[in-house]
Amino acid sequence: MTGQEIAMAPIETPVPYRLQCIVHRESAGGIIIHDEQIPGATDEAAVATAKARFTQLLSGRSGSAALRDPAGRVVWSARQTPPPGTVESGIP
Repeated sequence: MTGQEIAMAPIETPVPYRLQCIVHRESAGGIIIHDEQIPGATDEAAVATAKARFTQLLSGRSGSAALRDPAGRVVWSARQTPPPGTVESGIP
């Protein structure tokens, strides 16, 4: 490739995936819904980013998440319940 061909080569941009989360609040009946884009060149890269973001959003609370690829297929999902003994679990 010449310098001009390299300059004109398309730059790969990460494909936008969608992370959709429901996080349960500690108050009765309260939920928080998150829907955001996650960049990723591959499913694996997007899943790694989504897992980290889901953990950050939960902050020890319960919730569920789904990561969808650009075609709308679920490529990863998770659910977390609070540990026994927490206010949210309802188990003393």
